[in-house]
Amino acid sequence: MMRAREILQEYEKGRRDFQGVSLRGLSFKGKDLSGADFSEADIRGTNFRGANLSGARFQEAKAGLQKRWVVVLLFGVFVLVGISAFLNVSI
Repeated sequence: MMRAREILQEYEKGRRDFQGVSLRGLSFKGKDLSGADFSEADIRGTNFRGANLSGARFQEAKAGLQKRWVVVLLFGVFVLVGISAFLNVSI
């Protein structure tokens, strides 16, 4: 797995092909990645907020939440359901 700094350095050297690379959980916030090819890359949990991605390709990239965030969110939902049920019964 490459680090964000390494990918940005490679990008500055002219590399645009990042097919199949794991970018899982990395941050490219506000960076310029225009024209990069992230096809078949793992971009789960990757932060692209404010990044320039014009012309970038993401064909068949794996996207979504990382497993730990899914677990945290499900736990939060169950806690809220439990609190709601408790308040409903006690009223």
